[in-house]
Amino acid sequence: MSHLPTLIADLALILISAGIMTLLFKKLKQPLVLGYVMAGFLSSPHISFTPSVMDTANIQTWADIGVIFLLFALGLEFSFKKIVKVGGTAVIAACTVIFCMILLGIGVGMAFGWKRMDCL
Repeated sequence: MSHLPTLIADLALILISAGIMTLLFKKLKQPLVLGYVMAGFLSSPHISFTPSVMDTANIQTWADIGVIFLLFALGLEFSFKKIVKVGGTAVIAACTVIFCMILLGIGVGMAFGWKRMDCL
């Protein structure tokens, strides 16, 4: 149970920095995602002149929770009708990109002198 206070303190720091960046980036009329990235960077232990997350294991915990919420929000905005509308184009584009990446991987692998199966 001693792990919980630092986890909550780190959450408070992350939310406060995200709130400040939200206000700042709305005023500057910039995308909020950039503000959230900046808030995460400022809350990280890499910046010494700002308060940072105390326990680096908490960073992984909150990152996992953030990804869960991000995917949940994406699921709420998911429109099946829109996917059906652009489906043909998206499938052709995806197949083209996958095919080109496979060819690029084989070419680079062959240039390194790898066997064909290693290139795949």
